[in-house]
Amino acid sequence: MANLFDVQYVDENAQQIIGRLDCGPFLATYAEYLSDGLQVPNDGLDVGLLRKRYAALLWKYGEAKSQNLYATDIKDP
Repeated sequence: MANLFDVQYVDENAQQIIGRLDCGPFLATYAEYLSDGLQVPNDGLDVGLLRKRYAALLWKYGEAKSQNLYATDIKDP
């Protein structure tokens, strides 16, 4: 079995702008690319577009969830 902790160094991968602390969209996008087996693009990622994309996905999820006709007894924290 291969060592699961082998490290592969990759040069010139997309990074966020220095000084910004909004790494959430980047982390989510990297995880999505890697889980789908895709190559992470090297030309940069637009954080504004990532935010819009994830906002749209969350909106769609909320709309679909509100259309369900079931009830739950689980309380929000």
